[in-house]
Amino acid sequence: MKKILTLILAVALMLGALVSCTGTGDSDKTTPSTSSDAVTTGSAGAPTEAPSDTDNSAAAEALRTSFLAKANEVVVDDDSVTFTDASGKESVTIKKNPKNVVNLYASFTTLWYEAGGKVAGLIGGSSSVELYKEYIGRDITADEGVTTVATSSSGKKWATETIVAMKPDLIICSTAMSGYKTIEAPAAAAGIPVIAMSYNDFSDYLKWFKVFSNLTGHPELWDEVALKALNEVVDVLLACPTENTPNVFCMFSSADTLQANTSSTVVGGMIDAMNATNIVDKWDGAATAERVDINLETVFAANPDIILVQCHAGKEDAEALVASLYGSNPVWQSLDAVKNGKVFYLEKTLFHNKPNSRFAEAYKVLAGYLYPDMKF
Repeated sequence: MKKILTLILAVALMLGALVSCTGTGDSDKTTPSTSSDAVTTGSAGAPTEAPSDTDNSAAAEALRTSFLAKANEVVVDDDSVTFTDASGKESVTIKKNPKNVVNLYASFTTLWYEAGGKVAGLIGGSSSVELYKEYIGRDITADEGVTTVATSSSGKKWATETIVAMKPDLIICSTAMSGYKTIEAPAAAAGIPVIAMSYNDFSDYLKWFKVFSNLTGHPELWDEVALKALNEVVDVLLACPTENTPNVFCMFSSADTLQANTSSTVVGGMIDAMNATNIVDKWDGAATAERVDINLETVFAANPDIILVQCHAGKEDAEALVASLYGSNPVWQSLDAVKNGKVFYLEKTLFHNKPNSRFAEAYKVLAGYLYPDMKF
């Protein structure tokens, strides 16, 4: 994203220079038409400066185009929506307004509700209920007509007979945790359409929101929710500095291990989009992996300005893990980020779960850590 933004800005400046040149040419040459982004001429014919937001306009359009690339591939017809999912099929066509939907991944259920839908069957369990309360505002497993078909998103723990017996007219699942692999064959045998989802970043969010809002019969939410989030994310990214940006080390904290996030992860990609430098991207194996093992001596050599810890569980658990693994290590204690109090823990809700329309909030929180002087 950083490279794309830099290229767009360079092209915009070149075009501005070219237009300025044509504005001082011979009188028999065609005069460029004026617009909000064009160079205009004064009373003496001398060119004046282009509007100060020209470069930002080009950069904003480049960001929007990049984020919307997947959503723009979704085809919406009068009675169906066609798109590619993670099943490996060339395309999938689903009829609009399914009435009996089973959603087998809690984060995708919250997105389905955000896009105007409801479900008949879902995943329960404490972590899923916590997610529903956080994003939907209540424990939807207690809603009338809703059946908890499993208490885990792991497909290996599902009773597929129970799911199929509900006779859903649509099943939504993830390819993670053997979800799609488990439900694909039983659903196909029963003639039940399945959406196999892979949702990793903001562009995926926009794609799936477009699919879902059109399937639920609420296409107006595309403008009201998704594009509103897009505009807010673009505003945050455009506000990020391009010079004197920090070097960042980002870790992922699981139950008992720490790994380094490359820019191929969601958080790593956000760091890159904000023009900061992820020191992990230069490590061996980083080009082909989302996460790599940590060598503290390598971290010391880069001496990052900021350390971010993505929390799989709560902040307290992540802090305890970092303290147990590195707290007494003199190499860790000698890092500038540690000495300067620049170690920040990224909350689970915004940076591990799928934040959906709260992606803009996640970008703002992260920007606050990277650039504390930024104003939104």
